[in-house]
Amino acid sequence: MDREAVEELNVDLAEFTGDVFAYLAYAGQRGYGQQYLRGLMLDGRRKSVEPMAKRLGVARQNLGHFVAQSSWDYTEVMRRVAARAERVLQPSAWLIDDHPFVRYGHGTAGAIVQHCGERDQHLCQVAVSVHAVSGRGSSPLHWRLFLPQSWAEDRARCAKAGIPPETSHRTKQCIALDLLDELAQWGLAPPLVVADSDYGINVDFRRGLSARGIPWLLAVTGHSVVLPATGAPVTAWARRRPSITVNKLAAEHRYRARRFVYRPKTADHPARSGWFVAIPAHIAGIIEREHVGATADRLLPQRTLLIQWKRKRGGDVFRSWITDLPADTPPAVLVRHATSRWSIETDYREMEQALGLGDYEGRTYQVFHHHVTLVSAAHLFCLEHRLNPKGEDTASPCTRSWFCSRSR
Repeated sequence: MDREAVEELNVDLAEFTGDVFAYLAYAGQRGYGQQYLRGLMLDGRRKSVEPMAKRLGVARQNLGHFVAQSSWDYTEVMRRVAARAERVLQPSAWLIDDHPFVRYGHGTAGAIVQHCGERDQHLCQVAVSVHAVSGRGSSPLHWRLFLPQSWAEDRARCAKAGIPPETSHRTKQCIALDLLDELAQWGLAPPLVVADSDYGINVDFRRGLSARGIPWLLAVTGHSVVLPATGAPVTAWARRRPSITVNKLAAEHRYRARRFVYRPKTADHPARSGWFVAIPAHIAGIIEREHVGATADRLLPQRTLLIQWKRKRGGDVFRSWITDLPADTPPAVLVRHATSRWSIETDYREMEQALGLGDYEGRTYQVFHHHVTLVSAAHLFCLEHRLNPKGEDTASPCTRSWFCSRSR
């Protein structure tokens, strides 16, 4: 947005920041929080402190101190952002993902050479995130930086990067469960958790969701091992029922696939569709069977396997998911949830391109979480204005910009 457009939103921005920054003890902190959000929304190539301060006409040292040195608790601000996002979106699911941030200094907290999206191997940080998703849109609810094992074992390096002494290496799946627990402490609970195959093939993650009473729909690989369900009980070590892969079971049911349009056509994107079939099945990998075998009844629970192909005939399985939702859940509902990942991909793109998600140049653990929390707040503010414009003049700054594509 240009300066004039941001100025038109000053009253609404003051109300928004008064809510999400109510925790901050000093008026000066709340003021710089509001200025930081204005800086993120203003047009400009980079959204690091120096260029933002120049555009805003404020002292660079003060803005930089707010995000880098001030000790405000980002979790308290994120709690207010998450609660507000829940009210606005009324989500049908929460999506869990991890996102890479390209970095150029080996002293940046948690940065190692690892897979970094389109750049393949690169020095980057990775953060696990939870997003609320509904037909109205999506918005981040929480973030946490992933700390690699090599970092956790070097406490001097961690101390230099400002990583709290109690922070240890946790797998991304464990971090995701930790975030869900923290959100639960804030009084928020997911109607459904959706995640990609890095989480779906992890037995402990699935068991963690089930133990918390959280329904799930998770992507799996074509090589995941399953048993076809016949309606009869199946024990964990049923020798008469040989296990097969998801791909093989899918091939036997391809003739039943139906076409669903899961993303309507917009001005910027063609419609997305695929051929889907839902198949009752049991997850039957060795680790899964060991866990089930320790229970009293030793029975494999029945799940639903959702398969997608790009074409009715010809071509391999495109994607596959497993869910513990009730067996009578309509396929259209399963497809809608399974394909909702594009919403957070759009979130990432908008936050990267328009709100400077990856632009901040600080190296400490605290500054990373401060910045992503403030970007999440700015993203939610723009989303609220797209969904609830208060008039043509008020609505225009957000709806004429990069949020337009989501409402078409």
